[in-house]
Amino acid sequence: MNIARVLAAAALLLAAAPAAAAPRFSFAAGYAVLGHDGDHGRRTDGGAALELRLDGSVSERIGFGLTFTWGLTDWARAREYVDAGNRAGSWTTEKLADVEAWATKSDVREGTRPFRILGAVFADLFLVMTYAAVPICYVGSVGGATSHLELDATGTLHLGGGAYDPWLEGGVGAATLPYRILDWRRAVGPVVGLGVRLGSIRLGARLLWSPPALNEARFGGSVVTGAFTVGLAQ
Repeated sequence: MNIARVLAAAALLLAAAPAAAAPRFSFAAGYAVLGHDGDHGRRTDGGAALELRLDGSVSERIGFGLTFTWGLTDWARAREYVDAGNRAGSWTTEKLADVEAWATKSDVREGTRPFRILGAVFADLFLVMTYAAVPICYVGSVGGATSHLELDATGTLHLGGGAYDPWLEGGVGAATLPYRILDWRRAVGPVVGLGVRLGSIRLGARLLWSPPALNEARFGGSVVTGAFTVGLAQ
C-alpha cells in the first residue's frame, strides 16, 4: 500500500511539472581552433568549424546537449591534395600534347599515318580518363583539411528563457585527430562552453582540453580544441 501511494504521488508530481521541450537539432558554422604539440613546439591552427547539435531539456533551467563538430584547420595537408591535383592535370595535358605531336609528325611515311592517328585516339581516351584524378584530389582536399572530429556530451544551465536565453554548459568530449589515412589519434577530456540565443540566432563557444594522459597526439603534450559558432535556433 505504501509503495502504491509513493507511485501515485510521483505520478501527480510528474503530471504537475511542466512538460520538457522536445529535443531539437540545429546547425552552426564558425571558427575552429586546434592547439597541440608539433615538430617545432606548441602549435595552434585555425580554420572552419561545422557543427551539428542536439539540444534537450529536463526542466525549465536544466538541459543537455550533444554536439558533433567537424574541424577544418590543417590547411598544409589540404594544399598537398590541391598540388597533387594540379600535377595530375599538368601531366595529362603534357602527355596529350606529346601524343598529338607524335600522331601529326610530318617526317613519317604516309602509309603509317592512319595507324598513328588510330593509336593516338586510344591513347587520348586513356589520358582523358586520368583527368578524373584532378577533381578527386580537389574534393579530397576537404578531407585533407580535417584536423579533428569531435563529439561532446554536456549538461546546460539556462539563465534566461524565450527569445533571450544565455546558457552555460559543461561535460566531456572525445575527439579523433587524423594523422594519416589509417592512423587516427584520440583525445578525451572535459568540455566547457557558453552561449546565448537571441531570437532566431544562436551564438556558442566551446572548449575541450585533453591532458597528455588522455590523448594520443603524435608528439605528446596536451590537446586543446575550440569552436566559436553562429547558427539558427529553432
